[in-house]
Amino acid sequence: MNKFFLPILLALAFVTASGPTPVRAESFATQMERRTFYQFSEKRRNPHKSDERLQEVIYKGLVLWVGKPKKGKPTVMYLPGSGGNLYTRGHKFRWFLNRGYGVVAMAYPGMAGSKGQPSRNSIQGLANQLYTDIPKMTGSKQIILMGESLGTGVALAIAAGKPGRARPPSAIILQAPYTSLVDLTAAKNPLLLPMFASRTDLWPSKRAIQSVKAPTFIMHGEKDSTVPFRMGQKLYEMSPAKNKILAARKHAGHTSIWQQNVLTPLREWLQAIHGK
Repeated sequence: MNKFFLPILLALAFVTASGPTPVRAESFATQMERRTFYQFSEKRRNPHKSDERLQEVIYKGLVLWVGKPKKGKPTVMYLPGSGGNLYTRGHKFRWFLNRGYGVVAMAYPGMAGSKGQPSRNSIQGLANQLYTDIPKMTGSKQIILMGESLGTGVALAIAAGKPGRARPPSAIILQAPYTSLVDLTAAKNPLLLPMFASRTDLWPSKRAIQSVKAPTFIMHGEKDSTVPFRMGQKLYEMSPAKNKILAARKHAGHTSIWQQNVLTPLREWLQAIHGK
């Protein structure tokens, strides 16, 4: 970070924390949240360029990529990370579709043509609603929650919250999960920590996972330089799920974890839960 701007940012954080106008303080906090955590690509792509089985669906202003499941198979609700757009995840959607699973991939507000501005509240609120509506959308009674990086917190919040309690997911897949965005800030950008230290809402997955008993598969590269491996390991240890796997790979990084030596055990694990 530029040393010249750091004192200014810290001063602004102090002013908004103690200033007389809550509306201004909330506005500044939201702006800093967006600049720090959400690096979405706004580029909208035709899902057919990834796979002809995928269709674009507009849901409450969001762009979704939807692929129907084969009869009797679950649907994967895919919650992406903060970088890129849906097109950059096309190979993952194809992997699930090839095995008969349905896919509903959510583009967050501000991503891939979705309307609105991203914030913790807007992302989580819309994700909760979408989870509830997926059975009507695809016909699947069972939903697999798949979170990638940023999306792992969203997935666990669904599972631990009212939507997941009403209809528990049949399985949860977490790629490179963090214990909370505050913890991640402390690990990666400690100079920014004063701006977020009091934000108990920034996806505290280490708290959420303690009430999630659904089968859980965590994949995390030990050379991940974006989300430290120890965070995925910690969540695995805290999970009360009887059926849980930590697919740790020594030479994998943040994005290179999606390889055959992880996908083979993932496929076998899903088959054991849902059948072939």
